[in-house]
Amino acid sequence: MKMLDESVLKELIKTFENEFPEAKLIRPRLVSLQEVTYINDEEIDKADELEEDEKLVLEDITKETKEIEPNNTFMPIVAVDTSSVKLGETNKGILAAIRVGIFIQNERETSGYIYGPYVVHITDENKQSIYDYLRENLLGIKKGEAPKTLTKMIDRIRNLIERISQTVACSMIKNGLVLWDGSLTGGTIDTPKEVIENAIRIANLKGNSIIAISKKSWLRLMTGEQLIGLLDNIPKACFIDVHDKLHADKSRFLGRVYVAKFTPDGFSFRVDVAASSGYTNEDVLSLLAGNSAFYNGYPETLRQAHIHCYFTPSEVLALQNYAINKYNLEIVRTFDIRRHLFTTFGREVI
Repeated sequence: MKMLDESVLKELIKTFENEFPEAKLIRPRLVSLQEVTYINDEEIDKADELEEDEKLVLEDITKETKEIEPNNTFMPIVAVDTSSVKLGETNKGILAAIRVGIFIQNERETSGYIYGPYVVHITDENKQSIYDYLRENLLGIKKGEAPKTLTKMIDRIRNLIERISQTVACSMIKNGLVLWDGSLTGGTIDTPKEVIENAIRIANLKGNSIIAISKKSWLRLMTGEQLIGLLDNIPKACFIDVHDKLHADKSRFLGRVYVAKFTPDGFSFRVDVAASSGYTNEDVLSLLAGNSAFYNGYPETLRQAHIHCYFTPSEVLALQNYAINKYNLEIVRTFDIRRHLFTTFGREVI
C-alpha cells in the first residue's frame, strides 16, 4: 500500500484533464439560481447500495449507557469529506465534478483546505482506465471491474477520491483525532478492507486515532428500532458499545462500533473508533468531546468539511460554463419530460 500525501490531491486535476475524451455536445443539468440548497449527489448515486452494505440486525439490547466525560487534554483534529455533482450529459457520456474538504483544528486556529473541484468526463471508453488508475496507482489495490452504468461510476470515483483523501488526512496531524464521514467498514462493494487497514496503519504511525461518524445507518434492533435513535431520549452525552451484538462477519468492522451522543441535546450517531496505541476507544470518545465544538451534537470540524465540499447552484453553472468553453462544446437544450407530463408534480432530473 502507498503512503499518500497532499500532492496527490493537487495532481488529480491534471489526471482528469488528460482523461477528457473529445466530445461535441452537452445537455447541461438544469439548475436555478433561486435555489438556496447545496448540492451533493452522493446519496442519490449510492442509495441502492447503502442497505446492501449496512443492513445488519442487532439482538435486543438493554439501554444501559455510559456517560461521556469530556477530556480537555489538547489534541489536534482533522476532518475530511467529499461530494459529487452531475453537470450534464455529453454525446459521449456524463460530465461530473467532485470536491474534497479537509479541515484541521489546532490549538490556536482552524484551517480549511479545499481540493478540486475535479471535473470528470466519464465514458464507456475511459471508465475502466480511470477506475484502474485510482485503485492501482494511488490506493495500491488490485484492479476491479468498473460499474456498468456511468451514473454509478460517478460515485465510485467520488468514493475512491474520498478514500485517498482520508488516507492523506491521517498523516496531516500528529497525536490527534482523524474524523471521517461514514464508517470503518471494509469489504463493501466499493471499499476493500485493505484500504481502511492501510489508513488505520498510517494514522497509528502518526499517533492518531480515527473516528468515523455516520448520520445514517441501516443497523437496527430485532424489534425494528433504529440504532441511530437509541439515545435520543437520554439527556446526557453518552454511548452504548454495540459491537459484540452485531449479527455479521465482524472482520468487516475495522473499528469498534458504538452509538454515541456527544452533547445532551444533540443527535445520536453510529460511531466507529480505531484508537491509537496507548488509548482505549472510550478515551478517544472523551477526547473528542473535550476538544471539539459541536453543532446539534455533530463535530464542528467535520461539519465544516461537509459545508465546504458541497456545491452551490451558481458553482454548478460556473463549472458547466468552464467545460463548455474549455472543450468547445455545443449546448443541447435541457429537456425534462416529467415537467411537461406532470407539471408541478414533475421532478427536474438530468
